[in-house]
Amino acid sequence: MDEKAHSIVIPVKGLPREGKTFNFAIDGEFFQAFGNTQIKDADCTVKAEAIRRGTIMRVLCRAAGFVVVECDRCLDDLALKVDMERELTVGFGSVDIDSEADEDDVVVVDENEGEVDVSQFVYDYICLGLPIMKVHPEGKCNPEMLKHLAAAPQSEETAGETPFSGLKDLLKNK
Repeated sequence: MDEKAHSIVIPVKGLPREGKTFNFAIDGEFFQAFGNTQIKDADCTVKAEAIRRGTIMRVLCRAAGFVVVECDRCLDDLALKVDMERELTVGFGSVDIDSEADEDDVVVVDENEGEVDVSQFVYDYICLGLPIMKVHPEGKCNPEMLKHLAAAPQSEETAGETPFSGLKDLLKNK
């Protein structure tokens, strides 16, 4: 990610023993900086609680708000709620993370690093939390688009066909 203004950076040097909470606001530009064309806009707050114990730092990331995507059915804007909480383990130096942590979200950085950028992780957490089918609730789609979809011609040849219909022929030819 190029823009430092939209980064989620946790300073490591001088982190109090009891830890510290950092708050960030992310918008559509945050996702555009990653080249994401799926998310058109966003209004999320990210709270990152960092606690460092020796060569391990735990960062509990919470994101809440909404993202705007395109509805898969009617192509209108669709606001989806974001409510995510994940923990990231950061190891410093040549620490053996396997013995210290059993989490999947682990990153090892140089022990002299003064800050840790967790932007990529927050981006991934939010994107992976989005539903596969992004559609308005029943009856909320653009009625004009639904009229066009209903009026789309279907020939008798293509009626009932799916992208997988051709696989039946492969089985017959076996």
